Amino acid sequence: MPLRAFKLPDDVSLLVDLIPQAFHYPDNEAWSIQPDELEGMTDALRGVRRVWPLLRVAGWFSPALRDVLRGFVWEEDGQVVGLSNVMRQGTTDHWYIANVAVLPAYRRRGIARGLVEACMDYARDRGAAVITLDVVAGNTPAYALYERLGFSHFATKAELVHEGDRVPEPVGLPDGYTLEPSSTFEWEPRFDLMQRITPPDVAVYQPVEQGRFRQPGPARLLMPVMRAATGTQSQEVILRGPDGGVVASAGFGARTRSGGRHNLRIALDPAHPALAPYLVRHTLGELLGLGPGHRVELSVPHWQPALVIAAEDAGFARPADHQTMGLRILTHS
Repeated sequence: MPLRAFKLPDDVSLLVDLIPQAFHYPDNEAWSIQPDELEGMTDALRGVRRVWPLLRVAGWFSPALRDVLRGFVWEEDGQVVGLSNVMRQGTTDHWYIANVAVLPAYRRRGIARGLVEACMDYARDRGAAVITLDVVAGNTPAYALYERLGFSHFATKAELVHEGDRVPEPVGLPDGYTLEPSSTFEWEPRFDLMQRITPPDVAVYQPVEQGRFRQPGPARLLMPVMRAATGTQSQEVILRGPDGGVVASAGFGARTRSGGRHNLRIALDPAHPALAPYLVRHTLGELLGLGPGHRVELSVPHWQPALVIAAEDAGFARPADHQTMGLRILTHS
């Protein structure tokens, strides 16, 4: 049978070899994986290989770490022609399918469907309640495949990219609001914020659960090692309103080595849209100060339009959108 399980760490190199070929769209270059994205991915995967013995030991104590980067490989004509990955989201029963990649010469043969179905079965067998995935808006064949498999489109994300080291003019923080440093391990403020602001129709497929935010003990111990191995450093902040409640959070991963992209994450209570310009410009400035010479990527869901407007005003381009699709798993008592 051409289908087999994705093996760690041996198959990590397949991602580097296959994804650039599979995610290349001559008719729409904005969809293709970009050179700096590939550099960052390659560096991160090499880091994973270096620390794999530690990850394997940590997996003995944490089911969540055992369920990172699983998946399947499709082989034909003596070579790997397709792959897909599936992973648990934190310690929840929510799983995510990623990297559905098939070489162009082997498309329209049912390979993508076979890979995705294998990932779905794997997640179901491990108690998945929800499975989600993303597809580039406009990729009609992939979208139609996921619909046939039972997935429903429930959200859209603007994928934004900032180029160059020019920091936009700062915007002052409105009176009564305060910015505070935070950390990855101070998960409660971010959890409380997302629980309050996530739209109900989105929460059906992306429920706001503690297990998505709270890091298990082994992961906390491994995080400094992983950051060193993958060449990144991170910062987190929260923004409090006049009543002391958290109205926004932001975090970013900055590349500490050449190549790759910075990553910026912002969540804002839609009841406070005037804060969006400050949040975008302040965090962008901090990020570029830590590591000039890298592009910055920011993903914003459709239900946070103020952040999209503020990002475009600050110089972000919007090369593509992603449509997020979800499938709820029926359980039988």
